[in-house]
Amino acid sequence: MDFLAVLISILMIAVLIIVHEFGHFLAARHYGFQTPVFGIGLPIGPGIDLFKKWGTQFKFYFALIGGFVAIPELGDETDEETLKKYKLEKPLREFPVGQRAVVAVAGIVFNIIFAYLIAVVMSGTVGLPKANPNYTISAFVSDTSVAKKAGILVNDKIISINDIVIDSAKKLQTTIKDLKNQELDVLISRPVLTEGEELSEETPRTEMSFKVYSEGALGVMLGYDKVYEKKSNNPLFWIWDSAVFITKSLIAMFLGVIGLLTALVMKVFSILPGVEPTTGNLGEVKGIVGIVQLISQDIKQNAILLFEFAILLNLNLAVINLLPIPALDGGHLVFMAYEAIAKEKPSETVQTHAIQVGFIFLLSIILLTTFNDIKNWIFG
Repeated sequence: MDFLAVLISILMIAVLIIVHEFGHFLAARHYGFQTPVFGIGLPIGPGIDLFKKWGTQFKFYFALIGGFVAIPELGDETDEETLKKYKLEKPLREFPVGQRAVVAVAGIVFNIIFAYLIAVVMSGTVGLPKANPNYTISAFVSDTSVAKKAGILVNDKIISINDIVIDSAKKLQTTIKDLKNQELDVLISRPVLTEGEELSEETPRTEMSFKVYSEGALGVMLGYDKVYEKKSNNPLFWIWDSAVFITKSLIAMFLGVIGLLTALVMKVFSILPGVEPTTGNLGEVKGIVGIVQLISQDIKQNAILLFEFAILLNLNLAVINLLPIPALDGGHLVFMAYEAIAKEKPSETVQTHAIQVGFIFLLSIILLTTFNDIKNWIFG
């Protein structure tokens, strides 16, 4: 991997995390919470004191992928060591649950706002990414689909049907529909790969013909080409289009994270004694090593992808932190919701144990995904 590309990727992830923590910091300062330390980077090894302002010691750590702000009045697991080292200017006080909830959710909001601002810039310059379906086979609807039974394979590209040239996904769909209940002569272009070789745009192809009886559909899923489409020079359109894009991306991200988390939970619990191991593998699931590797590889080919990754990782960070897992912002919000409804705080013992379990679970996820990254990196 190119060192500069890797460094840029790491710095980008660090910026997104700092934006998240800065959201917590600003909200905390607004309501009068004390913030003894703001760390740029993870507190691993010795840190460098940058400056002190607003009763906050700003520090830099060389473990760049991370950041934190200590807010002891939020109950953010600020350890006693920190409180001893960085003396508080005034005694700790109790804040209303509403204010604590705003501080807890502020980091998530800042990530979404930052993603939105990047999207507005992209909309007004190169355009936002859009998926255009093409006429390459990406998957089959079922094992009994007419295309699969005929011998067509994934990554085959359909060139023509009964001498009708196919030049778009829409043309493919309408042609098959128009020729329903007929025998089709399907001409495809198939990549020629040697063992272990990965598919690329330069991969040589060969043409093959298949006879397929049309049922009005081939039973295939099509691939897509990603394009950046600038639709207007009107800034009002950029604002609206970016809002739609971010909303759709957030919904898709939330559904994707829930599915991914379910798979990871099953994998984590499968290592416990007495639990039957899962048979699936993590496949494309990526931890921080895999994300850095992916970004650094892709931005060398297309620098625009850096901004697209920034949007997606911002939203990913927001969605993950909103999950009701102790030790994440969402976990704090669950405790606060209980407090608001029951008119009393949850037991400190319960909170402490829940947060400890949450940390262990998150650490397991990090170790599992990192192991998966390294395995995929070494063995492909």
